[in-house]
Amino acid sequence: MSSSTVSKLDDLIGLSTAKNVVRRLALDERGIHAILLYGAKGAGKRQLSRLITQQWLCTSPTADGADGTCRACGSFGRGNSPDLLNIEPQGLSRIIKNDSIINPNPKGDDPTPLLTFFRTPPMFSRHKVAVIHDADRMNSSSANALLKTLEEPHPHAKLLLITDTVGSLLPTILSRCLSVACEAPSKAEIESRFPDATPEEIRFAEGTPGRLSTVIAHRELYERLFQFAQRLPSRKPGEALVASEEFQSIAEGFQTASDSGARAANAEALDALAIFFAREPSCPPHWTHQIIEAHRRIVGNGGASIVFDALFTAMLSR
Repeated sequence: MSSSTVSKLDDLIGLSTAKNVVRRLALDERGIHAILLYGAKGAGKRQLSRLITQQWLCTSPTADGADGTCRACGSFGRGNSPDLLNIEPQGLSRIIKNDSIINPNPKGDDPTPLLTFFRTPPMFSRHKVAVIHDADRMNSSSANALLKTLEEPHPHAKLLLITDTVGSLLPTILSRCLSVACEAPSKAEIESRFPDATPEEIRFAEGTPGRLSTVIAHRELYERLFQFAQRLPSRKPGEALVASEEFQSIAEGFQTASDSGARAANAEALDALAIFFAREPSCPPHWTHQIIEAHRRIVGNGGASIVFDALFTAMLSR
């Protein structure tokens, strides 16, 4: 099989519009210095970003994209390309701060800021490439600092932004990027690629292959959550604190499965619960909103026990 980037598109399901963009970039990328990939979590944005990144780094691209054999492709494959910068949210608050974009006085082990990275030409790749993951997590300072690079790009600079929530980005950033929608696959495509997935697992994954792979890898945990959610509508108000303890145990399972912090695991468990009830016609319509509000409090550093106790007390009070 060819090692070109375009040949690898066949491994991805859905993403019809995005795949066409990658193919066209292989033929002509003139005038394109910034691309925004947006769509549902797990739709395949990261995989696409890797294909585009390699295509931009490659020194011997063809009509099929990166050749996969040049020095730039080799270093990219090993994960040590000096011409690639990945920027991700940091800390418990998961924020991309201004220092990630512009930091005139870095100290110690501070990561290379974007503007410093782009200031010099590539070492041995065709372009320098920076990828901003979860770009919606940029605070106002970092988002405004990014505009300088978008407005006055270096000729050797290429920028990729990835987000699940495109509506959270500044309009001025959106207007300076080629925005590419990453569509989830059809139900038939999902069922064909994951023939052993249950309807409940597909529901928790919201039909995206990335999330479904995660759900299947931890299917016992999601089965526990499914059973908990199914029983919840029939529980009495006096069982609220018991339900809270059960859910806390499930959230701890999410923490173990993802090797993440407690706050991220609690938020992920609430997210999955909200997904279940948003598609459950028999549940009270306000339940989903209550779960979303609890999710907001957890992300805002609320105490899990207090938030969960309040949530299930409110949900079961009818």
